[in-house]
Amino acid sequence: MSFIKNSVLLISTCLLIISGSFLTSNSVTAQNTGHVSGSLMLNQNFYKRDTTIGASGNALYNNFLSGGEGWLNLQYTNTGFTGIARFDLFNNSNIHNPTQAYSAQGIGFWSLSKELKSGLTVTGGNFYDQFGSGIVFRSYEDRGLGIDNAVYGLQLKYKLMDDKLLIKGFTGRQKNLFSTFEPIIKGLNAEYFIDVKGKLQLSPGASIVNRTLDQNSIAIIVNTINGYTAIDSSSGVPIYKDRFVPKYNSYAYSFYNTANFGNFSWYFEYAGKTAEAIKSSSDTLINKPGSVIFTSLNYSVRGFGITAQFKKTDHFVFRTSPNESLLKGMISFQPPLAKQNSLRLPARYNAATQELGELAFETDIFYAPAKGIKTSLNYCHIDNGKGKLLYQEVFGDVEIKKFKKTVLDLGVQYLNYNQAVYQGHPGYPLVVAVTPFMEVIYKFSDRRSIRTELQYQATKQDFGSWAFALIEYNVAPHWSFAVSDMYLAKVNPDDPKPQAHYYNFFSSYTAHSTRFTMAFVKQVSGIVCTGGVCRYEPAFSGLRMTINTSF
Repeated sequence: MSFIKNSVLLISTCLLIISGSFLTSNSVTAQNTGHVSGSLMLNQNFYKRDTTIGASGNALYNNFLSGGEGWLNLQYTNTGFTGIARFDLFNNSNIHNPTQAYSAQGIGFWSLSKELKSGLTVTGGNFYDQFGSGIVFRSYEDRGLGIDNAVYGLQLKYKLMDDKLLIKGFTGRQKNLFSTFEPIIKGLNAEYFIDVKGKLQLSPGASIVNRTLDQNSIAIIVNTINGYTAIDSSSGVPIYKDRFVPKYNSYAYSFYNTANFGNFSWYFEYAGKTAEAIKSSSDTLINKPGSVIFTSLNYSVRGFGITAQFKKTDHFVFRTSPNESLLKGMISFQPPLAKQNSLRLPARYNAATQELGELAFETDIFYAPAKGIKTSLNYCHIDNGKGKLLYQEVFGDVEIKKFKKTVLDLGVQYLNYNQAVYQGHPGYPLVVAVTPFMEVIYKFSDRRSIRTELQYQATKQDFGSWAFALIEYNVAPHWSFAVSDMYLAKVNPDDPKPQAHYYNFFSSYTAHSTRFTMAFVKQVSGIVCTGGVCRYEPAFSGLRMTINTSF
């Protein structure tokens, strides 16, 4: 039945796109036939058991041995009309749960959109969007983390007053793989642009989002709350103090503004949420309102820039239902303040956004004292709002381009990381790590170059101290080859792990807009994050292949 349903939906979507293009093309000249574009992304994993590093113990390694996923996206545009259809395929895929295989296929995204001359744009089907910085509403896709929380419904955008005023509204349900979550989401957002004599630009905005729970979600919440009973030890009378009456409706709202004045840029946002049932740190339901204060101040001139950010979060948990957790049903997105590191060892410990309570501030300084020299310094501090340290990082590096064929980058990271909170290991000590690193790029010619990375992470906690080395050879514009090794150089005696090598052999070929990659990978277990949103990934051993193209 699901195959028939998906087939009918695919055919219907294609017919709607064709019909829309036909109707649109009747109003233009014969030469304007519209434009078709698209993209394809394929991933394939081949699993090789390695009990030494813990890459075993589930059906992917024991039975299936391979799995992957793919996305084929097609888009048609013509004089204000846009039709999009995306086919999603998951065959023994581990992208949604790294230890389990998931198989399904069908239309993962489709939408029909028309921009009218009045300034109104109407979209039906799936859509991605966000209000402000995304604190009260962000609908987006991150395939690396297995996130696709598109809204399935109707969206209106209206541009007024010579495009100075933008009003957006929507209603629908959030996507859940090939179905939707049952609760209804509705939102309204308005932004206005003000230019004061070309010297000061202001962009104030306001948003409100309403989520209405369905009957089944309410029933689950009520059954959970009714289980919260305790017996008074002295009287033997039941105590019901943790019980409360859940609400069908929850409202989140925000006010924000961006101000640009000369070399300064300042963003400020306040978001609030009405009281509702949310999960506490002990995984019980509590009735709490929420709030977030987020601000960012930037100053930049030639050769110098500084950014300071602050965020205070208090019980701002906003999902399609309190019955959802981890990466499921996320309506809200909170901007991360921790630096997004790209090098392997400095990126090993990431700070996931703490929705229940977080006090964070960050400063990033860029300075170029002379031609060919760039320096950066970053400091980040995050606690739980009550003084308990969660994350602290000092990161500094200098990039030197004084040599004709060589680029040198030297730096160091100092880190405090609360493993008990971020990785859910109660009683584990705070990870204290110092990671010096070096990156060297040498250009043999305009087409050929070699890049080397050397990193060492010294810590007495978690696995212990790591060493990492990489050599990458590039032949532009087609070929790239790399080999790397991550080695547990010094084991933590309190929690000993095997001193294994984590090799990575990588190659890629690029032809026009198509890129093929193949890599043999041994990957240590850990937390993978993108933009403050994280998930745990177990150790991996095997072959990975990808194809990416656009047309």
